Formats: sequence, C-alpha cells, structure tokens
Amino acid sequence: MKKSKFIRLRFLKAAALCMILIIVSCKKDEEITTEEVCIEHFNYEDTTEEGPSNWENYCVSEGTNECGSVERQSPIDIIGAVNDTHLSVLDIAYTTSTTDIVNNGHTIQFNYNGPASNLTFEGETYSLLQFHFHADSEHTVEGSHHPLEAHLVHKSASGNLAVIGVFFEVGAQNDFLANFTAHLPQHEDDKYTDADLNYTASSLVDLNSGYYNYSGSLTTPPCSEIVNWIVLDQPMEATQAQIDAFSSLLHHNYRPVQPLNGRIIKHKQ
Repeated sequence: MKKSKFIRLRFLKAAALCMILIIVSCKKDEEITTEEVCIEHFNYEDTTEEGPSNWENYCVSEGTNECGSVERQSPIDIIGAVNDTHLSVLDIAYTTSTTDIVNNGHTIQFNYNGPASNLTFEGETYSLLQFHFHADSEHTVEGSHHPLEAHLVHKSASGNLAVIGVFFEVGAQNDFLANFTAHLPQHEDDKYTDADLNYTASSLVDLNSGYYNYSGSLTTPPCSEIVNWIVLDQPMEATQAQIDAFSSLLHHNYRPVQPLNGRIIKHKQ
C-alpha cells in the first residue's frame, strides 16, 4: 500500500513538472512569436512580411504604431469632396534653400536648408522640413492614380504636421524638376549636395490651384494620425522622361488607399 502511494506521489510530481515545462515552453514560444512579428524595416511589396499589410507590426522605440488603425489613416481616395468656402487661402512664405537630396531607400527626399520657410493654414503656422516623392501617387482621385506625387512636409511648434500633396501628370517640361533629374541619388543612402544650386519650394506649389483638405496620418510607419492634409486639385506638368527619372528609383512606393471611415473631405475651389 505504501509503495502504491509512493508511486502515485512520484507520478503526480512528474506530471506537475511536465506541466511546468509545457507552460515555460509556451511562454518561450510566445516570446519568439512576438519577436518574429515585430518588423524593423518596411517596404511597399505586399508579398513580403515587411509590406503594407504588416506595417501594424512595425517596431517603434517611442510612441505608438498606428498603422493598424482605421480611424484617420492616409492616403485616401479623393471622392465626394464637399465644397467649403470657409477654408483659408494657402499662406506660404518659402525662402531659398541649397540643394540636399537623399535617397533613404523609401523615397527621394529634398531636405530644406534655408531660413525659416512657413505655411500658415487655418490659424496655425508650420515650418517646411522637407519634400519627397511617390510614384505612383499615394492619393487617388475617384480611384485613379497620377504618375507622381510630391509631399511637402511642415511641422508646427505644437508638433502637428501639415503636408501639401502635389500631383504630376505627363505634359510640358517642368523647369523646377529639370534642375535635379540628372542629380537624383541612385542608391540607398546616396546623397547629392550642391551649395551653389539654390531653389525655392514655392516652384512646386501653384497658389492658383484649389485644394482638398482632410485629417489624416503619415503614409509610412508609424502612421501617426497627426497630419492636416492639403492636396492640390490641379496637377503640375512634367515630361514623361522627368517622371521616369523619379519612378525608376521609387519603384511604386505608395501605400494603398485607406478607409475614409466617415471623414469629410473638404474642397476649396
């Protein structure tokens, strides 16, 4: 009898040990799974684990990754815009900058190096930080892409962003782009600087154009929903060769359009 109890006790101890080992193993598997899900890089190819459908798993060291949100994500399809005569005119005061172009692996970015260049919109003033390009366009209009879109990124003292989106279509030579197409950095981390090649970003913004306005997000991880979007409704023209100079480097670097989720798209004509 005592032997039977002893055997049962050993069996129960062994079973408990197995359960502990299983729990520890599961926790380790969970940790491994979490590490594998967290991606440190992103791209625009949805056939890869770093593509847009997995951006919600992008690792962020500070703040929150909002790529999985459906509240106020960008870009969007611009359709059903509501005319709003109360929207302010675009008050732009851009200064001259030297040329500083970077290929960061995701886009071709022009860093703005001049004195303060400001956009004042709806009572808030934003400073121009940089502008960059996407091919095809990120925003669509009634379901259709433009071949190229520029984003002029501005930041206010409160940390909010205002981004002006500018579409390009095939047409006459664009004198602004003509200064730079031969100097676009061809490889990731390449950079082109020229202290003698000066420009103003106002050459990219047609103040006679109307614009669409909506509340949205960054179009790259962490997709923070802090952007006041201003998308000009009149495209600029550029030759096919000029557009190709960008698109050959950008490789379809556009995020798919996101749900509007009840947001109102305002239109200033």
